[in-house]
Amino acid sequence: MSYIYGVLPPIHPLRPFEGVVPVKPHITLVKLERPLRVEVRYRQFVASLGPVVLLPSQSRPRYIALRVEPLGEFAALRTLLMASLGGVVRERYAEFKPHLTLYSVRVKRPSPDDVRPAVEEAARYVGTAFEVKAVHLIDTTGGAYMPVYTLVLHG
Repeated sequence: MSYIYGVLPPIHPLRPFEGVVPVKPHITLVKLERPLRVEVRYRQFVASLGPVVLLPSQSRPRYIALRVEPLGEFAALRTLLMASLGGVVRERYAEFKPHLTLYSVRVKRPSPDDVRPAVEEAARYVGTAFEVKAVHLIDTTGGAYMPVYTLVLHG
């Protein structure tokens, strides 16, 4: 089992494409070794979706995502969570780049044409804004992304 603390924006289910499958849209704030419920106090804020990003890189995409802003709000919320979670945090990348993951790329060495339909679909959401009212402890086992605990942010 693997768990994250993250945000689940109000994005409608996406359609699949050959070799590129949708995931439950989510913004990962912290990855965990095991589930742990914490309480942090943070305010609600408005987020907006920016340009499409291919992760981990343009040349070897495994995920299709959208950049999210404001960086400062997401970074501050992440810092609070990490301080509360202590030793159960599991991080692979040192630099935090908040993004909304939309698709998983299943093709081994995808060409730009392989991912183009999903990139175009993802780009339809650029400029969308939404309120971040809660952070969820999410069970990501099997790609289900099921919330198991909700941490409501203050208005």
